[in-house]
Amino acid sequence: MKSKKAVLVIGAIITCTFAALAYVKLQGGQKVETTVVAKGEIKQYVEDTATVKSSGKQTVYIEGSGKINSIKVSVGSSVKKGDVLLTMDKGDLELKLQDANAKIEAAKAELQGTDISNSVNKIEIAQAAVDVAKVTYEAAARDLNNKKKLYASGSISKQELNNSEDEYKNAEAALKSANYQLEDIKGGTPDYVKSQYLAQIEQSVILRDSVTRDLEKQQVVAPVDGVILEKMVDKNAPGTAGTAAFLIGDTKSLELEANILSDDVYKVKIGNEVEVSGKAIGSSLIKGKVIKIAPEAKEITSSLGVNQKRVPVTIEISGDLTLLKPDYDLDIKIVTEAKNNTLIVPDSALFDYKGSTCVFVVDSGKAIIRQVKKGIESEKIIEIVGGLKSGEKILSNPDNNIKEGMKIKL
Repeated sequence: MKSKKAVLVIGAIITCTFAALAYVKLQGGQKVETTVVAKGEIKQYVEDTATVKSSGKQTVYIEGSGKINSIKVSVGSSVKKGDVLLTMDKGDLELKLQDANAKIEAAKAELQGTDISNSVNKIEIAQAAVDVAKVTYEAAARDLNNKKKLYASGSISKQELNNSEDEYKNAEAALKSANYQLEDIKGGTPDYVKSQYLAQIEQSVILRDSVTRDLEKQQVVAPVDGVILEKMVDKNAPGTAGTAAFLIGDTKSLELEANILSDDVYKVKIGNEVEVSGKAIGSSLIKGKVIKIAPEAKEITSSLGVNQKRVPVTIEISGDLTLLKPDYDLDIKIVTEAKNNTLIVPDSALFDYKGSTCVFVVDSGKAIIRQVKKGIESEKIIEIVGGLKSGEKILSNPDNNIKEGMKIKL
């Protein structure tokens, strides 16, 4: 009996001690962190990842033929317009060029000491001008044809197409002018010269220029500034005209491609601002905007092996593109809604109580539970559209020790 009484006494003492401590705590006040409700800016996001893509891809083809001697670039290499990408064997063509030059020199030697040598030299110069103009014209025609295809696919602007058309017209006019000048010079040359030396020289010049153009085709050059996205040929393999050699991505026309969960994509609209970041660009923050949303979702398997319905979304990038390269993976935040001058509080201040969203308001030095109405939500802040006023104090991060009516020590 004595033992039971001792236990009861000890229990009573402990109970009284806790009650006393609780009373002291209530009277002295619980130390808490508070924040003042104020107006500010809040943005609501849809967050995901996106991959850098080039909207201006171009396939580069081999125009000559022969064994591929060297490949100067690899996938991922940055190139400038005119950079040599690969070279092919030139041995046979170089011999043909030497032969053509020898025939030209032989024809010139036969003209030495004659009264008509100056006339023939003028014809040769005029013929060469025609050949150059013809090459320029043919190049402009090919470029115009390519630009028409790119414009039809939406890869270039109308202005770029117009510029190509102007270059074609200028090249066509230059070729006509060169032909007129050649015919004018020929008209003043004696008939026996035309029938003898002119034919020899013209044939040799045509042969030389043809071989020179063939030699130029023995190397493939970059048509634009960009990045090598794909290499389709190998060193020492035979190269033939029309073979696709490289795929180049134009670094001046980069965009982001994201696949947004179908459950979230309804929030995304054309024109939404996008914030772009990631390890690939260091601490930089790049801006962009949504320019295209696919009309239907596609099934994609995540890295964890989960099948998900996702909708492709295209993002136009603004600002400095030099930080980016095709196939970079970056983090994106699509701003689906933004508000200025609205009440905002830390998300840690809110808690669920009896089925409602509530906060602890500091009222006369005590913690009072108040129901609030949420607006849009961001990463660490939430908009409050009802239940609070600007200037009120709330508990920043209440825990389970805080009870309604408890005195607060700031």
